[in-house]
Amino acid sequence: MWTKPGATTGPQETLLDPTSDTSQTTTELRDFFAKARNGSVRLIKVIIEDEQLVLGAHKELSRRWDADYDAFVLPLLDEQQPCYVLYRLDSQNAQGYEWLFISWSPDSSPVRVRNDALELRDGKAKHRINRQSAGRAWRGWSVRRRSWNCADGFPWLLPPGDAAVRLKMLYAATRATVKKEFGGGHIKDEMFGTVKEDVSLSGYQKHVSSCSAPAPLTAAEQELQQIRINEVKTEISVESKHQTLQGLAFPLQMDAQQAIQALKQKKINYIQLKLDLERETIDLVHTSPTEIAELPKRIPQDSARYHFFLYKHSHEGDYLESVVFIYSMPGYKCSIKERMLYSSCKSRLLDTVEQEFCLEIAKKIEIDDGAELTAEFLYEEVHPKQHAFKQAFAKPKGPVGKRGQKRLIKGPGENGEDS
Repeated sequence: MWTKPGATTGPQETLLDPTSDTSQTTTELRDFFAKARNGSVRLIKVIIEDEQLVLGAHKELSRRWDADYDAFVLPLLDEQQPCYVLYRLDSQNAQGYEWLFISWSPDSSPVRVRNDALELRDGKAKHRINRQSAGRAWRGWSVRRRSWNCADGFPWLLPPGDAAVRLKMLYAATRATVKKEFGGGHIKDEMFGTVKEDVSLSGYQKHVSSCSAPAPLTAAEQELQQIRINEVKTEISVESKHQTLQGLAFPLQMDAQQAIQALKQKKINYIQLKLDLERETIDLVHTSPTEIAELPKRIPQDSARYHFFLYKHSHEGDYLESVVFIYSMPGYKCSIKERMLYSSCKSRLLDTVEQEFCLEIAKKIEIDDGAELTAEFLYEEVHPKQHAFKQAFAKPKGPVGKRGQKRLIKGPGENGEDS
Protein backbone atom coordinates (compact mmCIF):
# COMPACT_ATOMS: atom_id res chain seq x y z
CA MET A 1 0.00 0.00 0.00
CA TRP A 2 2.27 2.75 -1.20
CA THR A 3 1.60 6.01 -2.99
CA LYS A 4 3.82 8.79 -4.15
CA PRO A 5 3.53 11.96 -2.09
CA GLY A 6 0.74 14.14 -3.42
CA ALA A 7 -1.03 11.30 -5.22
CA THR A 8 -4.79 11.19 -4.84
CA THR A 9 -5.44 7.61 -5.98
CA GLY A 10 -4.24 4.22 -4.88
CA PRO A 11 -4.31 2.35 -1.61
CA GLN A 12 -3.16 4.08 1.53
CA GLU A 13 -2.02 2.81 4.93
CA THR A 14 -2.81 4.51 8.25
CA LEU A 15 0.22 5.74 10.20
CA LEU A 16 1.06 5.01 13.84
CA ASP A 17 0.01 7.83 16.13
CA PRO A 18 3.28 8.87 17.83
CA THR A 19 1.44 10.22 20.87
CA SER A 20 0.09 6.76 21.78
CA ASP A 21 2.42 4.16 23.31
CA THR A 22 2.03 1.08 21.09
CA SER A 23 5.69 0.01 20.97
CA GLN A 24 6.35 -3.58 21.96
CA THR A 25 9.31 -4.89 23.95
CA THR A 26 11.20 -7.79 22.45
CA THR A 27 11.71 -11.00 24.45
CA GLU A 28 15.46 -10.53 24.21
CA LEU A 29 15.22 -7.13 25.92
CA ARG A 30 12.95 -8.43 28.68
CA ASP A 31 15.34 -11.29 29.43
CA PHE A 32 18.28 -8.91 29.48
CA PHE A 33 16.45 -6.57 31.89
CA ALA A 34 15.93 -9.49 34.28
CA LYS A 35 19.64 -10.36 34.07
CA ALA A 36 20.78 -6.74 34.54
CA ARG A 37 18.68 -6.09 37.65
CA ASN A 38 20.91 -8.36 39.73
CA GLY A 39 23.74 -5.82 39.35
CA SER A 40 26.09 -7.54 36.88
CA VAL A 41 25.57 -4.92 34.12
CA ARG A 42 26.65 -1.28 34.30
CA LEU A 43 24.83 0.19 31.28
CA ILE A 44 21.91 -0.70 28.97
CA LYS A 45 21.08 1.16 25.75
CA VAL A 46 17.54 0.77 24.37
CA ILE A 47 16.43 1.94 20.91
CA ILE A 48 13.27 1.68 18.80
CA GLU A 49 13.45 -0.33 15.58
CA ASP A 50 10.39 -1.34 13.54
CA GLU A 51 8.22 0.07 16.30
CA GLN A 52 9.78 -2.30 18.85
CA LEU A 53 12.00 -1.68 21.85
CA VAL A 54 15.25 -3.56 21.28
CA LEU A 55 18.60 -3.83 23.02
CA GLY A 56 21.04 -1.43 21.40
CA ALA A 57 24.17 -2.04 23.51
CA HIS A 58 25.32 -2.83 27.02
CA LYS A 59 28.42 -2.52 29.18
CA GLU A 60 29.68 -4.73 31.99
CA LEU A 61 30.99 -3.48 35.33
CA SER A 62 34.51 -2.10 35.36
CA ARG A 63 35.15 0.48 38.12
CA ARG A 64 33.09 2.72 40.38
CA TRP A 65 30.00 4.23 38.79
CA ASP A 66 31.43 7.77 38.58
CA ALA A 67 34.71 6.52 37.08
CA ASP A 68 32.87 4.51 34.39
CA TYR A 69 30.23 7.11 33.63
CA ASP A 70 31.68 9.35 30.91
CA ALA A 71 33.69 6.50 29.32
CA PHE A 72 30.58 4.31 29.02
CA VAL A 73 27.71 6.72 28.40
CA LEU A 74 29.03 9.41 26.06
CA PRO A 75 30.45 7.15 23.28
CA LEU A 76 27.07 5.37 22.97
CA LEU A 77 25.13 8.59 22.35
CA ASP A 78 24.62 9.10 18.62
CA GLU A 79 24.03 12.70 17.60
CA GLN A 80 21.60 11.49 14.91
CA GLN A 81 19.56 8.90 16.84
CA PRO A 82 17.45 9.12 20.04
CA CYS A 83 17.73 6.34 22.62
CA TYR A 84 17.21 5.40 26.23
CA VAL A 85 20.13 4.68 28.57
CA LEU A 86 19.87 2.86 31.89
CA TYR A 87 23.01 3.34 34.01
CA ARG A 88 23.53 1.37 37.21
CA LEU A 89 24.68 3.33 40.28
CA ASP A 90 26.49 1.78 43.24
CA SER A 91 23.77 2.70 45.76
CA GLN A 92 20.98 0.27 46.67
CA ASN A 93 17.41 0.42 47.90
CA ALA A 94 14.98 -2.23 49.12
CA GLN A 95 14.58 -3.68 45.61
CA GLY A 96 18.28 -3.81 44.70
CA TYR A 97 20.69 -1.53 42.88
CA GLU A 98 19.51 1.93 41.88
CA TRP A 99 19.65 3.07 38.26
CA LEU A 100 19.79 6.35 36.38
CA PHE A 101 17.33 6.63 33.46
CA ILE A 102 18.51 8.88 30.60
CA SER A 103 16.30 9.98 27.69
CA TRP A 104 18.57 11.04 24.83
CA SER A 105 16.88 13.06 22.07
CA PRO A 106 19.28 15.15 19.95
CA ASP A 107 18.00 18.20 18.13
CA SER A 108 18.45 16.70 14.63
CA SER A 109 17.20 13.10 14.68
CA PRO A 110 16.86 11.37 11.29
CA VAL A 111 14.60 8.40 10.64
CA ARG A 112 16.39 5.10 10.18
CA VAL A 113 14.57 2.56 8.00
CA ARG A 114 15.31 -1.04 7.14
CA ASN A 115 14.99 -2.97 3.88
CA ASP A 116 16.00 -1.69 0.46
CA ALA A 117 13.75 1.34 0.38
CA LEU A 118 12.80 4.42 2.38
CA GLU A 119 9.44 5.08 3.99
CA LEU A 120 8.33 8.70 3.82
CA ARG A 121 5.51 9.99 5.99
CA ASP A 122 3.60 13.18 5.28
CA GLY A 123 0.74 13.08 7.76
CA LYS A 124 -1.93 10.54 6.89
CA ALA A 125 -0.03 8.05 4.74
CA LYS A 126 3.51 6.75 4.43
CA HIS A 127 5.17 6.55 1.04
CA ARG A 128 7.94 4.38 -0.22
CA ILE A 129 10.70 5.25 -2.64
CA ASN A 130 13.28 2.96 -4.14
CA ARG A 131 17.03 3.37 -4.28
CA GLN A 132 16.94 5.02 -7.68
CA SER A 133 14.95 7.96 -6.34
CA ALA A 134 16.85 8.20 -3.10
CA GLY A 135 19.52 10.47 -4.49
CA ARG A 136 17.31 13.49 -4.96
CA ALA A 137 15.18 15.56 -2.63
CA TRP A 138 11.73 14.12 -1.95
CA ARG A 139 9.18 16.69 -0.76
CA GLY A 140 11.51 18.11 1.87
CA TRP A 141 13.22 14.77 2.64
CA SER A 142 16.89 14.28 1.81
CA VAL A 143 18.89 11.06 1.80
CA ARG A 144 22.51 10.69 2.83
CA ARG A 145 24.12 8.92 -0.10
CA ARG A 146 27.05 7.72 1.96
CA SER A 147 24.72 5.94 4.34
CA TRP A 148 23.72 3.45 1.61
CA ASN A 149 27.12 1.88 2.09
CA CYS A 150 27.04 1.67 5.87
CA ALA A 151 27.90 -1.57 7.62
CA ASP A 152 24.35 -2.80 8.15
CA GLY A 153 22.99 -1.45 4.86
CA PHE A 154 20.25 0.67 6.42
CA PRO A 155 20.03 4.23 5.06
CA TRP A 156 19.46 7.36 7.09
CA LEU A 157 16.73 9.74 5.99
CA LEU A 158 16.75 13.35 7.17
CA PRO A 159 13.09 14.34 7.72
CA PRO A 160 11.59 17.80 7.65
CA GLY A 161 10.78 19.52 10.93
CA ASP A 162 7.34 17.95 11.54
CA ALA A 163 8.65 14.40 10.97
CA ALA A 164 11.50 14.98 13.41
CA VAL A 165 8.97 16.11 15.97
CA ARG A 166 6.91 12.94 15.40
CA LEU A 167 10.00 10.80 15.97
CA LYS A 168 10.75 12.53 19.25
CA MET A 169 7.13 12.18 20.28
CA LEU A 170 7.36 8.43 19.63
CA TYR A 171 10.33 8.15 21.99
CA ALA A 172 8.65 10.37 24.55
CA ALA A 173 5.49 8.24 24.46
CA THR A 174 7.51 5.05 24.95
CA ARG A 175 9.44 6.27 27.98
CA ALA A 176 6.85 4.95 30.44
CA THR A 177 6.92 1.53 28.79
CA VAL A 178 10.68 1.23 29.21
CA LYS A 179 10.47 2.18 32.88
CA LYS A 180 7.61 -0.25 33.47
CA GLU A 181 9.38 -3.15 31.77
CA PHE A 182 12.61 -2.52 33.66
CA GLY A 183 10.97 -1.79 37.02
CA GLY A 184 10.23 1.74 38.22
CA GLY A 185 11.34 0.93 41.78
CA HIS A 186 14.93 0.52 40.61
CA ILE A 187 15.12 3.99 38.98
CA LYS A 188 16.50 6.64 41.32
CA ASP A 189 16.83 9.65 38.97
CA GLU A 190 15.78 10.62 35.46
CA MET A 191 17.52 12.94 33.03
CA PHE A 192 16.66 14.30 29.60
CA GLY A 193 19.31 15.64 27.25
CA THR A 194 19.69 17.01 23.73
CA VAL A 195 23.48 17.55 23.89
CA LYS A 196 26.13 15.41 25.55
CA GLU A 197 26.96 18.08 28.10
CA ASP A 198 23.46 17.65 29.55
CA VAL A 199 23.93 13.97 30.37
CA SER A 200 27.64 13.88 31.19
CA LEU A 201 28.87 13.23 34.74
CA SER A 202 29.14 16.95 35.46
CA GLY A 203 25.66 17.45 33.99
CA TYR A 204 24.25 14.74 36.26
CA GLN A 205 25.92 16.30 39.31
CA LYS A 206 24.39 19.66 38.40
CA HIS A 207 21.02 17.94 38.00
CA VAL A 208 21.25 16.43 41.49
CA SER A 209 22.26 19.73 43.08
CA SER A 210 19.48 21.63 41.30
CA CYS A 211 16.87 19.12 42.46
CA SER A 212 17.94 19.52 46.09
CA ALA A 213 18.17 23.32 45.90
CA PRO A 214 15.21 25.43 47.03
CA ALA A 215 12.88 26.81 44.40
CA PRO A 216 14.00 30.15 42.92
CA LEU A 217 12.03 33.08 44.29
CA THR A 218 11.78 36.69 43.25
CA ALA A 219 12.57 39.44 45.75
CA ALA A 220 8.85 39.96 46.40
CA GLU A 221 8.30 36.24 46.98
CA GLN A 222 11.25 36.05 49.36
CA GLU A 223 9.91 38.99 51.34
CA LEU A 224 6.45 37.42 51.50
CA GLN A 225 7.94 34.10 52.66
CA GLN A 226 9.86 35.86 55.43
CA ILE A 227 6.70 37.68 56.54
CA ARG A 228 4.85 34.38 56.79
CA ILE A 229 7.67 32.87 58.85
CA ASN A 230 7.68 35.79 61.27
CA GLU A 231 3.94 36.13 61.32
CA VAL A 232 2.34 36.24 64.77
CA LYS A 233 -1.12 34.83 65.45
CA THR A 234 -3.73 37.40 66.36
CA GLU A 235 -6.62 35.19 67.46
CA ILE A 236 -7.21 34.90 71.19
CA SER A 237 -8.24 31.59 72.74
CA VAL A 238 -7.31 29.25 75.54
CA GLU A 239 -4.77 27.44 73.34
CA SER A 240 -3.35 30.54 71.63
CA LYS A 241 0.42 30.91 71.73
CA HIS A 242 1.95 34.29 71.07
CA GLN A 243 5.47 35.15 70.12
CA THR A 244 7.23 36.70 73.11
CA LEU A 245 10.73 37.68 74.10
CA GLN A 246 12.73 34.53 74.78
CA GLY A 247 14.91 36.15 77.44
CA LEU A 248 18.46 37.41 77.62
CA ALA A 249 21.39 35.14 76.86
CA PHE A 250 24.43 36.07 78.95
CA PRO A 251 27.41 33.87 78.04
CA LEU A 252 28.72 31.33 80.54
CA GLN A 253 32.32 31.84 81.58
CA MET A 254 34.74 28.97 80.99
CA ASP A 255 35.03 28.01 84.66
CA ALA A 256 31.24 27.91 84.91
CA GLN A 257 31.06 25.59 81.87
CA GLN A 258 33.67 23.31 83.37
CA ALA A 259 31.72 23.20 86.63
CA ILE A 260 28.54 22.13 84.80
CA GLN A 261 30.46 19.37 83.06
CA ALA A 262 31.83 18.20 86.42
CA LEU A 263 28.32 18.18 87.89
CA LYS A 264 27.10 16.11 84.95
CA GLN A 265 29.87 13.60 85.66
CA LYS A 266 28.91 13.76 89.38
CA LYS A 267 32.39 14.86 90.42
CA ILE A 268 30.82 17.73 92.40
CA ASN A 269 27.39 18.13 93.97
CA TYR A 270 26.84 21.89 94.10
CA ILE A 271 27.30 24.92 91.82
CA GLN A 272 26.51 28.57 92.56
CA LEU A 273 26.37 31.10 89.69
CA LYS A 274 25.87 34.85 89.58
CA LEU A 275 25.38 37.56 86.97
CA ASP A 276 28.06 40.13 86.31
CA LEU A 277 25.80 43.10 85.50
CA GLU A 278 28.65 45.20 84.14
CA ARG A 279 30.17 42.67 81.75
CA GLU A 280 26.85 40.88 81.17
CA THR A 281 28.24 37.40 81.81
CA ILE A 282 27.36 34.45 84.05
CA ASP A 283 30.21 33.78 86.49
CA LEU A 284 31.01 30.91 88.80
CA VAL A 285 30.88 31.74 92.54
CA HIS A 286 32.02 28.41 94.02
CA THR A 287 31.51 24.63 93.94
CA SER A 288 31.98 23.78 97.60
CA PRO A 289 30.75 20.32 98.66
CA THR A 290 27.31 20.78 100.20
CA GLU A 291 24.97 18.52 102.13
CA ILE A 292 21.23 19.07 102.48
CA ALA A 293 21.62 20.48 105.99
CA GLU A 294 24.19 23.01 104.72
CA LEU A 295 22.13 24.08 101.73
CA PRO A 296 20.23 26.95 103.48
CA LYS A 297 23.56 28.54 104.41
CA ARG A 298 24.55 28.72 100.72
CA ILE A 299 21.68 31.09 99.93
CA PRO A 300 22.76 34.77 100.11
CA GLN A 301 20.42 37.12 101.98
CA ASP A 302 21.13 40.25 99.94
CA SER A 303 21.63 39.13 96.32
CA ALA A 304 20.14 36.73 93.79
CA ARG A 305 21.85 33.52 92.72
CA TYR A 306 21.46 30.44 90.53
CA HIS A 307 22.15 27.08 92.21
CA PHE A 308 22.53 23.53 90.88
CA PHE A 309 22.35 20.85 93.57
CA LEU A 310 22.82 17.08 93.18
CA TYR A 311 20.06 15.76 95.43
CA LYS A 312 20.91 12.23 96.66
CA HIS A 313 17.98 10.39 98.20
CA SER A 314 15.89 7.21 98.20
CA HIS A 315 12.42 6.90 96.70
CA GLU A 316 10.26 3.80 96.95
CA GLY A 317 13.31 1.69 97.71
CA ASP A 318 15.44 3.07 94.86
CA TYR A 319 18.55 5.22 95.32
CA LEU A 320 18.34 8.34 93.14
CA GLU A 321 20.61 11.26 92.31
CA SER A 322 18.55 14.13 90.86
CA VAL A 323 19.82 17.54 89.75
CA VAL A 324 17.73 20.37 91.24
CA PHE A 325 17.90 23.95 89.98
CA ILE A 326 17.28 26.62 92.60
CA TYR A 327 16.66 30.28 91.76
CA SER A 328 16.99 32.39 94.87
CA MET A 329 15.73 35.98 94.91
CA PRO A 330 15.63 37.64 98.37
CA GLY A 331 12.58 39.80 97.70
CA TYR A 332 13.01 43.56 97.48
CA LYS A 333 16.50 43.57 98.95
CA CYS A 334 17.80 43.57 95.36
CA SER A 335 17.51 46.40 92.87
CA ILE A 336 14.86 46.38 90.16
CA LYS A 337 17.52 46.00 87.46
CA GLU A 338 19.03 42.96 89.20
CA ARG A 339 15.63 41.29 89.63
CA MET A 340 14.73 41.86 85.98
CA LEU A 341 18.05 40.58 84.65
CA TYR A 342 18.06 37.44 86.81
CA SER A 343 14.49 36.69 85.80
CA SER A 344 15.22 37.24 82.06
CA CYS A 345 18.43 35.17 81.99
CA LYS A 346 17.02 32.17 83.86
CA SER A 347 15.17 30.47 80.97
CA ARG A 348 18.06 30.85 78.50
CA LEU A 349 20.51 29.48 81.08
CA LEU A 350 18.33 26.42 81.64
CA ASP A 351 17.98 25.87 77.87
CA THR A 352 21.76 25.99 77.49
CA VAL A 353 22.35 23.55 80.34
CA GLU A 354 19.73 21.07 79.15
CA GLN A 355 20.37 21.23 75.40
CA GLU A 356 24.07 21.98 74.98
CA PHE A 357 25.40 20.23 78.10
CA CYS A 358 22.67 17.53 78.06
CA LEU A 359 22.19 17.83 81.82
CA GLU A 360 18.76 16.62 82.91
CA ILE A 361 17.15 18.79 85.57
CA ALA A 362 14.62 16.95 87.71
CA LYS A 363 13.06 20.02 89.35
CA LYS A 364 13.21 23.82 89.07
CA ILE A 365 12.54 25.73 92.31
CA GLU A 366 12.21 29.45 93.09
CA ILE A 367 12.70 30.63 96.68
CA ASP A 368 13.22 33.92 98.53
CA ASP A 369 14.65 32.50 101.75
CA GLY A 370 17.17 29.70 102.28
CA ALA A 371 15.30 28.44 105.31
CA GLU A 372 12.77 26.82 102.98
CA LEU A 373 15.33 24.29 101.75
CA THR A 374 14.79 21.36 104.05
CA ALA A 375 14.99 17.64 103.31
CA GLU A 376 11.21 17.30 103.44
CA PHE A 377 10.72 20.30 101.13
CA LEU A 378 13.12 18.94 98.48
CA TYR A 379 11.60 15.46 98.63
CA GLU A 380 8.06 16.77 98.16
CA GLU A 381 9.17 19.01 95.28
CA VAL A 382 10.98 16.23 93.44
CA HIS A 383 8.33 13.59 94.23
CA PRO A 384 5.02 15.41 94.75
CA LYS A 385 2.24 13.49 96.44
CA GLN A 386 -0.51 12.23 94.24
CA HIS A 387 -3.92 13.66 95.06
CA ALA A 388 -6.20 11.11 96.66
CA PHE A 389 -9.25 10.13 94.64
CA LYS A 390 -12.37 11.85 95.87
CA GLN A 391 -15.57 9.95 95.31
CA ALA A 392 -18.28 12.00 93.66
CA PHE A 393 -21.52 12.65 95.52
CA ALA A 394 -23.82 9.62 95.18
CA LYS A 395 -27.41 10.51 94.54
CA PRO A 396 -29.66 8.55 96.93
CA LYS A 397 -31.98 6.02 95.43
CA GLY A 398 -35.69 6.71 95.25
CA PRO A 399 -38.41 4.81 97.13
CA VAL A 400 -38.90 1.17 96.25
CA GLY A 401 -42.09 0.12 94.51
CA LYS A 402 -44.72 1.98 92.49
CA ARG A 403 -44.75 5.71 92.89
CA GLY A 404 -47.99 6.18 90.99
CA GLN A 405 -48.63 8.05 87.79
CA LYS A 406 -47.62 11.68 87.40
CA ARG A 407 -50.52 14.13 87.25
CA LEU A 408 -50.43 16.70 84.51
CA ILE A 409 -53.41 18.71 85.85
CA LYS A 410 -53.52 19.91 89.41
CA GLY A 411 -56.57 19.12 91.46
CA PRO A 412 -58.85 21.73 93.05
CA GLY A 413 -57.52 23.33 96.18
CA GLU A 414 -53.88 22.60 95.49
CA ASN A 415 -53.12 26.25 94.79
CA GLY A 416 -54.94 27.51 97.85
CA GLU A 417 -58.35 27.70 96.09
CA ASP A 418 -61.54 26.41 97.70
CA SER A 419 -63.15 23.40 96.13
